[in-house]
Amino acid sequence: MGKSRDYIVRSLIEGSSAVLNVATTAEATEEARRLHGTSSIATAALGRVLALAGIMGVSMKEGQEVTIQIRCKGPLGGVLAQGNWKGEVRGYVSQPLVVLPSREGGKLNVEEAVGKGSELSIIRDLGMKEPYVGTVEVNHGGIAYDLAAYFLQSEQLPTACGAGVLVGTEGSVLASGGFILHIPTGTEKNMVGCIEKNLSELGNLSELLKGGNTPETLTTRIFSGISHKVVDKRDLTYHCRCSRRRAERALVLLGGEELERLLREEGKGEVTCPFCSRMYHFDTTRMKELFLKAQGSGSEKK
Repeated sequence: MGKSRDYIVRSLIEGSSAVLNVATTAEATEEARRLHGTSSIATAALGRVLALAGIMGVSMKEGQEVTIQIRCKGPLGGVLAQGNWKGEVRGYVSQPLVVLPSREGGKLNVEEAVGKGSELSIIRDLGMKEPYVGTVEVNHGGIAYDLAAYFLQSEQLPTACGAGVLVGTEGSVLASGGFILHIPTGTEKNMVGCIEKNLSELGNLSELLKGGNTPETLTTRIFSGISHKVVDKRDLTYHCRCSRRRAERALVLLGGEELERLLREEGKGEVTCPFCSRMYHFDTTRMKELFLKAQGSGSEKK
């Protein structure tokens, strides 16, 4: 496979601490669709979260990652995506085969699939003992709007977010991407007004990407009439970090009692990675070894 065409561009407004990140993520979203066999509406929801998690991830320091988790009241059940400092993203939906009637104009009804009253959580793993977790109630369901609400409510950081996925009639991803614009309190009012005007005239994000707009041209549109500069450009890829060792660790965490039951009823063990659907198989001999390890871990805790 050649070099990914997905990437993120970061820009700063001259003389201000306002920062804009714009991403194109069609390849990562298509890879997620292929791995999980998602319906069109599930692809659209997952793609939006992947784009936003990717943007947040590259803003973090080495060794850190961020997780966007939505506990859905709607039929999707849940959406989760992770992004890290290296520009790697991965994610999944709880109910990948959800189908709902489209909205007027044939638009996928992601808002209904997510559902109002859902919970959006941001989990930042900063390499410390406990991750930082912030949660807000979902009042919209479009995901980007709700993430902007999170930044304002939980971090007191005025933010504009956008995300969109265009899915073809055969289900494949035609375009995908997103942006996050942080506008700190105190930013000059005229500048804020200009940005708001530009955003209101931007149009449909996924259609713009499908039409050939790049993160650079979208940045120019959002910052039209404002002096700014591009300060970073980062590749983004769908990459799962699962391994046989991590699968074994997951089995051990089930505890001795559960492993004993699996041995008694199945005589073997299986672990499927939720991010890439890869399945790890463990025979009776290895399961017995993991059972003994789980018992040892349990006794140490006591």
